[in-house]
Amino acid sequence: MAVKAFGPLQKVARAIAFGRHVPLSSIARRIELDLKRRMKQHGGKPAPTAAPSLSARPPTPMFEPRLGKLDFRDGRPRLTFVGRTCEMKEPLDWRAGGEGPANQLWRMNLHYMEYLEEADDNLFADLVRQWIDANPPYSRGYWKDAWNSYTVSLRTVVWMQQLAPRGARLDATTREAAVASLAQQIRFLEANLETDIGGNHLIKNIKALLLASAFFDGSEAERWRALGLRLLTEELHGQVLPDGTHYERSPSYHCQVFADLLECRQALGDDPLNGALDDALGRMAQAAVDLAHPDGHVALFNDAGLSMAYSPDECLNAYARLYGKRPAPRRIFALKDAGYFGLRSNRTYLVVDCGRIAPDELPAHGHGDVASFELSVAEQRIFVDQGVYEYFTGERRQRSRSAASHNTLCFDGADQADFFGSFRCGRRPNVEVLDYQVREDGFSLTATHDGFRKLSGSPRHVRRLDIAADRMEIEDRVEGTTDRPASIGFLLHPAVVPEVSGNRARLRLGRLDIILSSSRPIGMEDAVWWPDMGVERQTQRLRIGFPPGAQTVTTAIRLSHTTNGFGQNT
Repeated sequence: MAVKAFGPLQKVARAIAFGRHVPLSSIARRIELDLKRRMKQHGGKPAPTAAPSLSARPPTPMFEPRLGKLDFRDGRPRLTFVGRTCEMKEPLDWRAGGEGPANQLWRMNLHYMEYLEEADDNLFADLVRQWIDANPPYSRGYWKDAWNSYTVSLRTVVWMQQLAPRGARLDATTREAAVASLAQQIRFLEANLETDIGGNHLIKNIKALLLASAFFDGSEAERWRALGLRLLTEELHGQVLPDGTHYERSPSYHCQVFADLLECRQALGDDPLNGALDDALGRMAQAAVDLAHPDGHVALFNDAGLSMAYSPDECLNAYARLYGKRPAPRRIFALKDAGYFGLRSNRTYLVVDCGRIAPDELPAHGHGDVASFELSVAEQRIFVDQGVYEYFTGERRQRSRSAASHNTLCFDGADQADFFGSFRCGRRPNVEVLDYQVREDGFSLTATHDGFRKLSGSPRHVRRLDIAADRMEIEDRVEGTTDRPASIGFLLHPAVVPEVSGNRARLRLGRLDIILSSSRPIGMEDAVWWPDMGVERQTQRLRIGFPPGAQTVTTAIRLSHTTNGFGQNT
């Protein structure tokens, strides 16, 4: 899929379509931050100021280290981020990973310094000192990688949580330099909060402020706490939907924000928001349970990855340590505010996405996956979402967001939304759930969207799903007249072995034997699956044509031979 070239007028039109959803306050804040960063770049180094005194009870790590970022070959450290490994030289090159936007996420990971969780005390001290010496604030391009506010938020939390158990073992010079740098970084963050972006970025900022208020003592720490709590009060209301799902509607970012808020709660010691934080965390815990496949990893709707964030289980274990309880998976669930509906049995898990692609003011992580679904059987993923390979603007980024890459209907050469750049979206679909009925053995769901309204005839896609313990039936209907052909895709997990003949496909995985049949002929095409950033696996996609003039295509999915139903062994 080549990225389309647009003329000047088209670029202006789609920029307006994107910008009209962004609050004026966010636009003003973006301009303010941009001007401030560029002016500071030429202002020289700030005068050193003393760090506040340290708290008697600094924040400690709540989660086990996420291993795999740091290892050694022939005694030399290697770092692995977003699927790419680089060997580190001595001294460490803080521009390693390559120049330019295509490598920025790797460089930012280098500056997050989360790999310090895997380092021994000597390497920890050495890397912290190297970072301080090599990355003074306000040097050329400082805000892009090292002093990006999101990066500052992640790095300072790592340092604070690691200094708590390690501090007494480090030499005094390193300890004092790290504490002074931490104070400098938190002061920078306080002046450069990402209120222009909001979303999960602002939650990271808030967590850094609240953990700093627990790490330090005195008037500055009290100011950081007050600011963090004021922002947290506002963001809890806007970012945690009534059904408990994070409003960006990515299961991975849901877990990330859930984990961040759990760490805030631990650092605060109690809930100073009159129960609002505890209530939000309880609802998020239930959503995390519901959006987890039997393999323990998240559903991959929107920008999501199997190891992009802490796993649902890691988050729920932390929640249980705080609250002494853990929500149970629901057999049938409806996260109606986010648009996720699902069924879970002893062997099967199915989840459907029938919600808006993202919040209108922040479509960065949204995909064209309206009416798409994922299915696992016997703890094995069968039908998978496309996932995401990278955030850099280009063909892979565009494909990851396109409706044609998801398990739903798409018209040739069109999309559910006008995705452009890495994170922007102009026109986006209005989604409506027309009917939702729960039965003893499952549920039925009918939803529609107008994402193709710009096409001739303004066609609407209507999908009806009927889910039970032994079957899944899908009816795709196009309302309106159009001469443009469409198709319906079904992306298979790489381990699934398909055999296609006419209107029938047999899908085998170990002892599982699944039959997909359709009212139209079934084709098969080579495809790729992106289960994590920087990870690409070859697979197959089933494709069912929906020719002009056709009104309905029906598809049925059933298990056979080794099982007699989604939830039963023979």
